Amino acid sequence: MIDIHCHLLPFTDDGPKSWEETYAMCEAAYADGIRHIVPTPHCDRRYRFERKSGEEKIQHLRERYPDLKFSLGCEFTLSYDNLDRAVQNPKGFTLGSTNYILVEPSEILRPNQNEEGLHELRGLGLIPVLAHPERNTFLRNQVELLEEWTEAGCLSAITGNSLTGFWGQEIRQRAEMMLKRGLVHCIVSDGHDPVRRPLVLSAGVAAAAKIVGEEAARALAVDNPGRIVDGLPL
Repeated sequence: MIDIHCHLLPFTDDGPKSWEETYAMCEAAYADGIRHIVPTPHCDRRYRFERKSGEEKIQHLRERYPDLKFSLGCEFTLSYDNLDRAVQNPKGFTLGSTNYILVEPSEILRPNQNEEGLHELRGLGLIPVLAHPERNTFLRNQVELLEEWTEAGCLSAITGNSLTGFWGQEIRQRAEMMLKRGLVHCIVSDGHDPVRRPLVLSAGVAAAAKIVGEEAARALAVDNPGRIVDGLPL
C-alpha cells in the first residue's frame, strides 16, 4: 500500500515529537503492509513548510529504512499567502516531483473563495488532491460542492479511520456516502503519532472493501496513490 498523507517528520508540525516516535510509525507502517510513504507536513499560518529541511529528514529515513520508499509533500492549506507562494514556486509544494498537490480547503474562507483558490492551483498546472473532505465542515454538509470540484478536476483522499468510526458516526456515514458516490480516489492514514493516530491503512481499506468491494478498495490504497506518486493520470 501507499500512503500519500501523513505527518511523519519530527519537529516539523503537530506530528511526532521525536525521532523515536517517527521510527515507531515507520515500523508500524511496514508491518501494516505500507511500502511507500509520503510525509505531508502542514503548510499553513502556524507551520511554514520548507522543502529543503523536509528533504533532509526524508533522506535520513531512506538510509534507515531501505525497504521503504519515501517522497515528500505537504498539506497545503488554502490561503492567500500560500497561493502567493505557490505562484512563485508551484513545484515547491507538490507530492514528490509530480504535479499533484495535497490541499486542505480553508474553513475560514467561503466556499467560493476556496473554489477560486483551487482554480488558481489548476491554472498553475497542479492537480489538487483534497485532504479529508469528509471532515471538512462545509464539504461534509454540501456534498454537491465536492461533486462540482471533482468534475472540475480535483481528487479526494479520505482518512482510513473515518471509515472505522474514529471520528464519530456522522463522519463515518459521510465517508461511506462519498465512497458510494465515487467521490473518493485515495484512502490515507493522516497519521500523526504511534499510538492515537498511527500510520496504518489496512483497517480503513477493509472497511472500504465492505462498501465498494475489494478491487475498488485496492485501487484506493495501491493503484491510485501509485499513479499519483509516479505523476501519472488516474
